[in-house]
Amino acid sequence: LQTQSVASSLGLSKATRFINALDVGYQNNFTTSDGHEQGYEISVEIPIFNWGGSKVARAEAIYMQSVNRVAETAVNARSEVRESYSAYVTDYDVAKHYRDEVVPIRKTISDELLLRYNGMLASVFELLSDSRDQVGAVNSYIDALKEYWLAETDLQQAVGGRLPPLAMASAPSAPTTQPASPTDSEGK
Repeated sequence: LQTQSVASSLGLSKATRFINALDVGYQNNFTTSDGHEQGYEISVEIPIFNWGGSKVARAEAIYMQSVNRVAETAVNARSEVRESYSAYVTDYDVAKHYRDEVVPIRKTISDELLLRYNGMLASVFELLSDSRDQVGAVNSYIDALKEYWLAETDLQQAVGGRLPPLAMASAPSAPTTQPASPTDSEGK
């Protein structure tokens, strides 16, 4: 909007470069020796050397400054969207890795260690250590998921609106693996 305003003033400067040769106005002067002098004043500019080129050049320079500011704003906006998208994709991949690989592997390890404990091949301390590692993996997944949602919010802010529904549907969700109950293994 500022650039459009400057462009319209540039057009006005080009149109008035010859018109401002005549000034008409009312004059009311007061001096102590002469008293009040009232009347009209007319001045005529004769553009012998100054044809208004400096005024037009100044207006054009201000307009180009404004156009360059608009271009800079566009470049900065594209850069911010690229950075936000890169963080969004990275955080999505990390959260998906935790969901699809790390948490299920920690669950499998925990199940195997529990079987070793039940067979008296592992100690209580190994079982507790493994439980601590499993809880740490789940906490890391929750942190990765939090970072993903924050990156998505940043991307929405950079884009200036909500993301398409397709992007929202591909979001990583909590793992849905349930521990198998003892009756499931007996029935198969």
